[in-house]
Formats: sequence, C-alpha cells, structure tokens
Amino acid sequence: MKRLLIIGGGYAGTEVIRQLVLRGVKNIQIELVSASPFFENTIAGAEVISEKLRTEGLRYDLKLLSSYWGFDLTVARVKGVDLDEKMVKLENGQRSYDVLVVASGSAPNFYNVKGVGFAATSYRLSDFEHINSRLKQLAPDHPSIVIVGAGYVGLEVAAETMDLYASLNRKARVTVVEKMQHVLPGFGNEPARRMAMEALASRGVVFTMGKGVEQISENSVLLEDGSRLDSDLTIWSGGVKASDLASSIRGASLRNGYVEVDQRLLIKGRNDAFAIGDAAYVSINGSVAQKMAAEALGQAVTVAKNITSILKGEEPETAHKIDYPVDFPKVLLSVGGGKAILVFGPQYASMGNVEYFMKRRIDLDEMMSRFPSL
Repeated sequence: MKRLLIIGGGYAGTEVIRQLVLRGVKNIQIELVSASPFFENTIAGAEVISEKLRTEGLRYDLKLLSSYWGFDLTVARVKGVDLDEKMVKLENGQRSYDVLVVASGSAPNFYNVKGVGFAATSYRLSDFEHINSRLKQLAPDHPSIVIVGAGYVGLEVAAETMDLYASLNRKARVTVVEKMQHVLPGFGNEPARRMAMEALASRGVVFTMGKGVEQISENSVLLEDGSRLDSDLTIWSGGVKASDLASSIRGASLRNGYVEVDQRLLIKGRNDAFAIGDAAYVSINGSVAQKMAAEALGQAVTVAKNITSILKGEEPETAHKIDYPVDFPKVLLSVGGGKAILVFGPQYASMGNVEYFMKRRIDLDEMMSRFPSL
C-alpha cells in the first residue's frame, strides 16, 4: 500500500484525487493536507462583489468530499518539506510519503509596497465578501475607490464594483492603477486590452497607467511619481507569487520563486515528487504555462497518469502538454453588464453576452460539477 500525500486542496490537488478515482486506482492510501477545510472556486469569486453569486455556491466541503472519494483529510498548514527524507512537516506533526504532490497554490504579491494593511485584498472568496461589505458601507455620494492592478482580477473587480453600485442605484469614482503601460499585462493581446479598457472606461472607470504604488494609507494612495489619489477604499489586485511553502522545500530548485519541474511535472531531480498548478514553474520545449485553473486541471491529469505508472512499478513517462501557454493566452474576462471578452491567442478577441454565458458555464458549472452533487 503506497502513501500518496497531496499538499493543497485547490483546483490541482483535488483534481489529482478525482483523476485517480476515475481510473479506479487501488493499493494506494491518499492523504490531502489543506490549509482550508473547503475547496474554493475563486475564478468566479469576483461576482460575489456584485452579489450575482454567493460564496456558498462556490465552496465544497473537503471533509464531505473525502467521504465520497475515500481519502484522508488533514486541515493544517505545511511548514516545510524534505525531499531527501521524504518527510512533510506540519504545524502539528509530520507525515512521510511514498509519492508527493505539491499543489500549494499562490499568495498575493505586495511587491514590498508600504501600508498594504490598509488595502482590501482580492484573492480568496472571503476577500470578495469583505469587499462587497465595505463597498456598501461607504458614503452613498460618489465614494472614491482605488483598485491596484489592471490584470485579470483587477479588471473583474472594477467591473463587479460598477455592477454592484448600478444595482444599488449609486455612483462611485473607480480608479484602476497599473504600473505597466497597458491593462492585462499578463495577456499579450492588444485587441483584448483595448476592448477591456474601452468597455470599463465607458462605464466611468478611470485608468492611471505607467505608475506604480509607493504607499497606501487609510484614505489615500501614494504613487511612485509623488502624486496622490484620494481613496475611501483601496483594493489590492496587484498580482500573485508562489506560496511560501515553495521556498521551504528542501531539495527543490526554484525559478522566479516557483518550484521547477521536468516535462513529466516531477520536481527536477526527483522520481517520487511532483509540483503542479500555481506552485510550479512549468516550461516545456520553450513554452511556459500560464497560472490558470484550467491549466492546473490539465497538469493534474498528467500527474495522475504518472502516479498510476509508479503504482504499477513502471517509470512515469507521460509528458505534459501545456494547453494554456503564456504566449498564446486563452481566457474569458468579465467586463460587467452581462458581457465578457474572449481572448484567444495574441490577436483574436471578441466581446458580448454570448462570451459572458460561456464564462459562466465554464467558471461555475464545469468547475463545480467535478464534485459529487450535494
């Protein structure tokens, strides 16, 4: 009986278990270690701000899931991993393993900006609930809201903020601040950038481009050029980094803070430990994987195939195929008002109600239907 230890109860970690269940894998004891007792479908989370969705419909109880899929669940934080000793240190003990999957995800990246404690983060479902509550508490007459970061999350936060105020028949001054000279810096598609900026600007969103944030205070945001923006609420959507665990894995090499893996998604130099999802730096034949839920699910399928081989006493030889590479972006971005932008590759983009319907179906129905119906 082999012991499989999976760190992280997000998209990648839960999908590895699902794939092994679908394959009917036997002779394996699976333990999932998760910092949270719930799986959270965060890619649909921004719509919690506008109250189109509720957090209850975007969570799944991992304890209940463990009873359906037959794995052990430990809710705890992982303090470190020793790949040589094949040991994982928890906050309340330790675990040995035969096979390890690191799917510990990411964390907000504050880039050493001062005063980020004054900002609301936009990362977990509880963050979006908090933003919703704060927005409704602000003065009813044109409050000033500053969103730091014009990436995917920042633009969706801006869109859902405008939708919330529209539903309340209120107005707000929403400013998006971005250090780069263009929106969606992680998606190299100029038509999509133009569409997103024009769609939000037409609804009253103001963009301040090419200026990073120096410091955040209770009622203002200081930019790198010395200018200052008044802010009744500052929302941080400035990007993510690998979880702290990545730097605490003894025996792993890092690339930009992420765990380096080979084409089989094995941690480089190892034959019994994988890293996937936002925790991993995946580069195969010159192509680099995006940090996206759909890519993480695909990586989980590859890992499940390789674990199956290991359990049979065979070499894990399945090479991963990157479906969502950095240089060919594929994403659906909500711009509010029942519309979304489809980004496909570096040149194609379209916007409309059909695209929003597609986004809703994928982000909500397909992601949550992976789990047993309650």
